[in-house]
Amino acid sequence: MKKLLSGCLLLAATLAGPAVAQDAKCAVLLMHGRGASPQAVAALGKKLPPVCAVRSPDMPWSARRGEGGDGAAEIQRHVKDLRSQGFKRVLLAGQGAGANAAMAYAGGAGDVEGVIALAPDDEAALAGITSKMKQHVPLLWVVSQSAPLHAKGEAYAFAKAPPHPASRYLALKAEGAVLPDAAGKAVVEWVKALE
Repeated sequence: MKKLLSGCLLLAATLAGPAVAQDAKCAVLLMHGRGASPQAVAALGKKLPPVCAVRSPDMPWSARRGEGGDGAAEIQRHVKDLRSQGFKRVLLAGQGAGANAAMAYAGGAGDVEGVIALAPDDEAALAGITSKMKQHVPLLWVVSQSAPLHAKGEAYAFAKAPPHPASRYLALKAEGAVLPDAAGKAVVEWVKALE
């Protein structure tokens, strides 16, 4: 589903293409957390345009799909589709399980220009996931100041990603479902700085 409204990109919450503006140079594949839906990250998705087009599909770990499907294969399909639409820069962003999937994809396929990890989960796996990320991929890591993961510090997992001058660690007072919305301004500024 492609929409254009008053020159601003809209969040595309279906499996169809992202909202596209004539001057969009990048696209963000924005993924929700486990047991959630694209609506969980919709507020952030509305803040990214016109910096980047946004695609926010219903991922295999959604409440509706209940762990059905291959997340990595779906991410790859979306990335290829975005490339075929002419986007030179494709960023992966996710909350919770979506953040983990974004980092894991960047470590495997590596066909992205940046990763935004919002409150990644499965703490035991995070150090391994981040250490496999590609050297050229900048990482924006956003956590709640009250989260156990933040208490472990940057060295626990964030610092295990290969260093990149654009990588940033950000701790916010917001938690849970409101974290993507609270991180909106910082995410948009970080994405603009990658241009």
